[in-house]
Amino acid sequence: MYINSFEDRIDRIDWQPSAVPTRKVIDSMLGSRQPRQPRSAVLSLAGALTGLVIGVGLKGMVLPGSPWGPGTGLAGAAGGSLALAGLAVSVPAALFAAAKGKRAPRLMQFASMNLLMIMMVLWS
Repeated sequence: MYINSFEDRIDRIDWQPSAVPTRKVIDSMLGSRQPRQPRSAVLSLAGALTGLVIGVGLKGMVLPGSPWGPGTGLAGAAGGSLALAGLAVSVPAALFAAAKGKRAPRLMQFASMNLLMIMMVLWS
């Protein structure tokens, strides 16, 4: 049997157009999607708090009246060393997060807030 037109083909297979997708199509579409990660502010808050602590530590190293400032002996050396170590880890972490931003968006969220707070404390 020879079919001349598209409409003849549709009539032959008894297809009826519908606006509602079948359950099978819906399940296959939803099953192929990756689950969304919930957006949370926990990493931003942790980065901000860490940056504040590091920034206050760095700022206190140069202020004469601070407990870990100039001329405070061992406490000053320990507080200053911790602040410098925090800065030494924060900058490479931010550079790594910037390089791998697409793969590790949560690290970028933490590192950017961390450096932002360090800069804000140092500039104030």
